[in-house]
Amino acid sequence: MKSKILILTLLFAALVSFPRLSISAEKATQEDAIRMVEMAGKMIEEMGDAALAQISDPSGRCFDCEKYLYVFVYGDDVVLLAHSLRHDVIGVSFSRNPDNYGNEPVSVNVSNMIVGKAMKEGSGWTDYPYVNPGSGQISMKHTYGKLFRNAGKNYIVCCGVW
Repeated sequence: MKSKILILTLLFAALVSFPRLSISAEKATQEDAIRMVEMAGKMIEEMGDAALAQISDPSGRCFDCEKYLYVFVYGDDVVLLAHSLRHDVIGVSFSRNPDNYGNEPVSVNVSNMIVGKAMKEGSGWTDYPYVNPGSGQISMKHTYGKLFRNAGKNYIVCCGVW
């Protein structure tokens, strides 16, 4: 029961923290998400950490409000390094952050799955419930994450579609 309350609380918090975006007729595809990840990954391969500020710029190439596409980047330690939409979570570690009852929030489990899959397989898709910033509704998000490297450092670049 306590874990259900925690999950509902986290989902509500995510719902109110997302800005409403304009509604668009064009829906993003998996190919769109892969293109965003490849574009941001290439920036990281060329620029390293210097690319993170550009990736986090909401007026930059890594954020498409018409298709609800935004890039976010984890380090291999599951610390969020960049996010085009949510600057409030940059620098937050999602590796382990249990609540007062020892339960891990949904965001921790999902982040660990995305990073783990990229570190093990190089890339992959992860599905989970999340707030769609276009509608404000919770729906299944399908996120692509891929491992990129620069100067011996690992970056897991992600983008998802609803």
